[in-house]
Amino acid sequence: MEISGALFPAAENYGYGMIQNLNINGLLSYIPVNSTSTSDEGDYQTQKHGIIVDERKRRRMISNRESARRSRMRKQKHLDELWSLVVRLRTENQSLMEKLNQLTESQEQLLQENAKLKGEASDFFRMLTGLQMGSPYTTHMRELEEVPCNTFDLIAESSTQSNE
Repeated sequence: MEISGALFPAAENYGYGMIQNLNINGLLSYIPVNSTSTSDEGDYQTQKHGIIVDERKRRRMISNRESARRSRMRKQKHLDELWSLVVRLRTENQSLMEKLNQLTESQEQLLQENAKLKGEASDFFRMLTGLQMGSPYTTHMRELEEVPCNTFDLIAESSTQSNE
């Protein structure tokens, strides 16, 4: 049996005399201690608490969404910076590769030119030696043949002459 939210034992469990002998304190023991307000006030408090909880959840959800949005923006910015760096490094690498190819090609040309000039110098020395066998300058020609021909010296002379 239920009376205004309090539960009482059913009358079938007790004889008629038992209910008559129950005093008011016994009945009051079945009423919850915290139920000093009416059920309407309790519903209002529960609704108010529910609204506050819902508001907190809603604010937390908005805050989480904003935080996730900022995180995605930071991630996108970092990704854009990395792509920019990749493009810059690829361009720089391409430029360096072209410069290396040009220098390698230039070195090959210089080595070929150096070999050609050494061959021509050798031919000239043989011609001069043949022409001046009886000449008093023969000793000077032998001294010139003994001078080493260094590629580095030729390149340095070439660059000095082209800068002037």
